[in-house]
Amino acid sequence: MITVFLLGLVLTGSVTNLDMLEVAVLNALEPVSEQVSAQGLETVTLNIQSEHEGGWLIEQIATSTLGAAGVTVYTSRDGDGWTLNLRPMELGVTYAQVRRSWVLGGKQVPRLASCEIAATLVDPEGNVVLSFREGSVIENTVSPSDIIILESSTEKWANGEMSDDESGNILEPLVVTGVVTALVYLFYSSRN
Repeated sequence: MITVFLLGLVLTGSVTNLDMLEVAVLNALEPVSEQVSAQGLETVTLNIQSEHEGGWLIEQIATSTLGAAGVTVYTSRDGDGWTLNLRPMELGVTYAQVRRSWVLGGKQVPRLASCEIAATLVDPEGNVVLSFREGSVIENTVSPSDIIILESSTEKWANGEMSDDESGNILEPLVVTGVVTALVYLFYSSRN
């Protein structure tokens, strides 16, 4: 139910960067929880192996998705049991180059929230049972004026950086057309 709600927000475009990252992390962790529950485990110790500032988000969503799959999650090493190591390989928001929807249309910025997680399931003896990567990318388009509203004031890692180079949208094709026209004109005028 939460997935449908968050996905609906992403598709409507009125979602913050952090909300987009939540959906990306959820999509990346669902196959992980399916793999862990397929092993028939009842409990697992979760270990986030990174100093990434967004580790709390991965831990929170992993605990939720594993719990929904029927696996009890511990976050501290209390005993000798199964361990699920999660390492965020990529977690953040990026903006593509500002573009116009039409020649004279409003400016739009493609926004990408991406998450890639390396997961390793280790048995009580320390043997690696599963090791794989899962990822997800969520994309939508927003107005450049809305970006300041959609970014997080407390979670700076969730904010992307805007490209200052937007002159190529209209100026570059005009320059290329002008240069090609001048070359064709010079070629034919030199033949006479």
